Amino acid sequence: MGSVYFNPFVRPPGSTRLAAWCYSPEIVWLWPFSTSGYYRVWIMRYITAIVLFISAATGCAVVPAQQSNNELVVQDQIHDEKALPSEFNQTSELIFQYLLGDIASRRGDGSRAAESMANAAQISADPQVAVRAYRLSMHAGDFERALKMTGLLRRLLPESDQPYFMALGVLAKLGRHDAFFDQMVLLLDRPSSSIGPHLRRASQILGEEPDPVVWMPVMERLVERYHRDPQVYLAQAWLAYRAKRPEIADTALNQALVVRPGWEKVAMMRLSHLKQSDNRKQLTDYAETFLRDYPDSSELRITWARLLAEWNEFEKALSQFTKLVEHDPENKEAVYAAAVLNMELGNDPMATRMFVRYLELDPEHDQSRLFLARIAAGQDRFDDALSWLSAVTSAEYIFDAQLRTAFVLADAKRADEALAHLIQMVPDSVPEQVRIYLAQERILRQSEGLEAALELLDAALIDVPGHGDLLYARGLVTAQLKLIDKHEADMRRLIELEPDNAHAYNALGYTLADQTDRLDEALVLIERALVLLPEDPFILDSMGWVHYRLGNNDLAREYLQKAIDLRLDAEIAAHLGEVLWMDGERDQARTVWQRGHEDDPDNSVLRETLRKFEP
Repeated sequence: MGSVYFNPFVRPPGSTRLAAWCYSPEIVWLWPFSTSGYYRVWIMRYITAIVLFISAATGCAVVPAQQSNNELVVQDQIHDEKALPSEFNQTSELIFQYLLGDIASRRGDGSRAAESMANAAQISADPQVAVRAYRLSMHAGDFERALKMTGLLRRLLPESDQPYFMALGVLAKLGRHDAFFDQMVLLLDRPSSSIGPHLRRASQILGEEPDPVVWMPVMERLVERYHRDPQVYLAQAWLAYRAKRPEIADTALNQALVVRPGWEKVAMMRLSHLKQSDNRKQLTDYAETFLRDYPDSSELRITWARLLAEWNEFEKALSQFTKLVEHDPENKEAVYAAAVLNMELGNDPMATRMFVRYLELDPEHDQSRLFLARIAAGQDRFDDALSWLSAVTSAEYIFDAQLRTAFVLADAKRADEALAHLIQMVPDSVPEQVRIYLAQERILRQSEGLEAALELLDAALIDVPGHGDLLYARGLVTAQLKLIDKHEADMRRLIELEPDNAHAYNALGYTLADQTDRLDEALVLIERALVLLPEDPFILDSMGWVHYRLGNNDLAREYLQKAIDLRLDAEIAAHLGEVLWMDGERDQARTVWQRGHEDDPDNSVLRETLRKFEP
């Protein structure tokens, strides 16, 4: 006999199997891999690993054959079959069942895999094998076998709660209400049981069933048995919400508050449900009432504050975060949120205090230093801004801090220092180099004029040819210089590179509308931009302007009004005011221009418009 032929789905004699595995013959042909040398080698390695693993667990000593002829080894083992100890035969059976289950699982035979792995679990009394048998049984839909595995696990792991939850999952699949209740009682009455988490987990198991409402009577029985524990009402409410029975959930939550007044978890659950139902008024009334009655409910207050910020109700959100800080000055999230909201609302002194306070709580938070620098620069406290920026050391923010240093120097009328600072910066990537070029262009444009900015951008595009951000920046400069051909070439190239770049369509369309008679072409370009970004205020401004140039004043006013409602901007105000003036509504035009002037008194478009109509 040259080789041992073995089909894993047909049992060979025990001694033959044991000899083939424990003494590792040169080749074991495992159907259906008999035609592939690669699979033979792989299976041999796989079997050897399994044998070593299981042998170590069961105490089976795997002794390599001393004979040079493997065939003799197999024959000797057949002759000595009766001499094999029962423990050795048991190990052989364990290996066979485990391998059969594993191979069947890989071949998609779920039923055979579950049966064989369950047999291996019974033989080995190994919890890991039992868990795998449970999972294979659940996957195959063999819930009775899975239930048996949970019983085995309870015997093997008497201190663990996990087998009980596994059994609950099976009983839910089997629809056995009474057995589910009994299992829960066994679990909850254990001396070490954590009733709250266990009840929540059980309600989650039931909530995942196709029709959670049929399990409500089981939860009612649990409520009756554990009615003195508020956790049971929370579990009932959760399941009731899943079953789309909010009236039962509300009753359960109210009862939980009777047992445990002011319990935040009740409020959090109801808040979550009201948010999902998108009933903002009812949600607001509930949150405010609960917080008025129980003002120390920090978890609910911070959740409510986050929600208000999400709704862009920043002043109300700030009020909640401020109360949290007053109650708990060490609450880092509340301190930081209060700082950011104060900054966004223009309350710079309080924002500064909150950011400084946050740095006391988290000294490594460089984002706060960037915000402090922004506030200081906005108040013309340039030295303070530079000081905050120089303290930034983290890799995440140091490049931003260096760029902002240049802008602060430029704002402080120290343009030469700003440009020198940018020149000495060493980028780590092309995107960083582009950002440096754009910063240089901005400072040059402000300090030396458009021609200097254009010269810089020409050089930048030689260094980084075809970069979209550089093309766009140069296109804006050439538009202001009224170099229409160059502007159009850059924007057409950008559109070719980025066909969905709405700002490129808008820039070219606006320039054609403002500086040429190619109004129909401009309209097509701006319409394309508006499709890509329908709520962009600057694209809406361009659409209003092209319609004004086409003589469609009603449409122009509609688009321009929508644009300025979205964003107060001096250039949008200039355009809307001109349309209103030409329609004879001069007082209204002056009001709009005044708003624009307050937003940006140095805007060139607005200044030119005012000179034209009110010299």
